[in-house]
Amino acid sequence: MRVLLIVNPVASRVNSAVERTALRELEEAATVEIARTTFPGHASQLAREGVANGFEAIIVLGGDGTSNEVLNGIGAEVPIGLLPGGGTSVMPRNLGLPPSIPAAARRLAVALRDGTERRVRIGRINGRRFAFNCGVGLDAAVVRRVDGQVRTGKQRRSPDVVYARELAKLVARGQYSHPHITLHTGHTTERVAYVIAVNLAPWSYIGPLPLDLAPAATADGGLDIVAPRRMYRRDVLGFAQRLIVDHRHARGSGDPRIAYWHDVSTVELRCDTPFPAQVDGDDFGDVLDALIDVDREGARYLI
Repeated sequence: MRVLLIVNPVASRVNSAVERTALRELEEAATVEIARTTFPGHASQLAREGVANGFEAIIVLGGDGTSNEVLNGIGAEVPIGLLPGGGTSVMPRNLGLPPSIPAAARRLAVALRDGTERRVRIGRINGRRFAFNCGVGLDAAVVRRVDGQVRTGKQRRSPDVVYARELAKLVARGQYSHPHITLHTGHTTERVAYVIAVNLAPWSYIGPLPLDLAPAATADGGLDIVAPRRMYRRDVLGFAQRLIVDHRHARGSGDPRIAYWHDVSTVELRCDTPFPAQVDGDDFGDVLDALIDVDREGARYLI
């Protein structure tokens, strides 16, 4: 079996020793060729070329952004294997893979030998596929600010701490204290401050702690949509409690500040002004209109 291992050498948990270890484990089950990314979007290109050149599986050693690029480079032609090379690595965790890269590589080697895989329905925003979530507004603005600090080398603290700090700054500015997005799904139209579409639970993690924004979301159904109608600074602690402690977003909390939909196929957004968007924690640029829907062809993941 021929396998292409796509490596992001600048991912937070990737180095030459980790790469060699992963390669050694995978070579127990397959003939492996390595391709390293050198620019944004390169992983998509490498994945497409890999499928065209007859590779029977694509393994990714990188973070959630690299995994998302591969997801957008291929459809369901071949299975994808994920090694948790990023700081959060949401999708490998959601698939139940070990947090250790060597252990995850051993698991994927077994999956390659046994043909063990899971088909996952995928979400899309304006055609861009996402595995576990996308967002328009506040969370995407935070992703952009944190990513900018990483790229310029300004980040010196834990990404989770930086995320929380930047979230607090943006909420304090008041931009999301009133609705600026018109959301339409089915026969319902709402005015909301920002939107998060969830394809899988957990939505994300703080260290080892899962964040169950929409714990009812499943890979076999539609999308769960969480859309706060406003977000003042005084609302942040209550929102965090529901996110981390009691998960009432998906259990009918009755909170008038938050709109919630379960298992929907299509959501249309119209922003009053261009708002930032993110896919799987990666900056997607600004959007004015957005169509969020389900790509039912999905993807195949090795487990």
